[in-house]
Amino acid sequence: MQVLPPVSVPVKCLAQGDRAPAFEMVDPAFGIIRSSQLLRIGPVLLTFYRGAWCQCCQIDLRDLANTMPSFTNKNVSVLAVFHGLNSEMNARIRQTYNLNFPLVDDPYGRAAHAFGIGRSLAEMAAIENEFGPELLALKEGQPWITPMQARYLIGHDGVITHSEIVTSYEDRSSAACLLPLLEAFG
Repeated sequence: MQVLPPVSVPVKCLAQGDRAPAFEMVDPAFGIIRSSQLLRIGPVLLTFYRGAWCQCCQIDLRDLANTMPSFTNKNVSVLAVFHGLNSEMNARIRQTYNLNFPLVDDPYGRAAHAFGIGRSLAEMAAIENEFGPELLALKEGQPWITPMQARYLIGHDGVITHSEIVTSYEDRSSAACLLPLLEAFG
């Protein structure tokens, strides 16, 4: 297998201190989810995943599930954002990982691009080259809009208080690392 050079974080990625873009997404179990409604309740933890096929993403979902009681105690709304997540896959992921937070689909990559984490065409070609025909079959002819794996903690005021953009498949901090940041929200 060809070894690919590491992917750098795009300059356009939103970071701590930036205003988070408004978003509206759908989860079959939770319905329409609007950032404006969530921010009235409390902070929002938005995590973008490469896909349900990604083992690192699967590990992170387990970690989020384990940390959920602490987020719930702080009124943090947690959303997991995927691309190409149909209702059947949504239900299967929810059941497999015993998740009680929304899994939303970003079908056209609008949210990923608004946060500046959509992959470029060159990056997408490198991913396809690295993973080969198995990954191409998983796409089922759908366009590539894979986001970089990223996590954003957004305060009541809509300002990003923490951003973590992951370019290596195996890097990700624990969701529990965010708990001290929640103390600022009271």
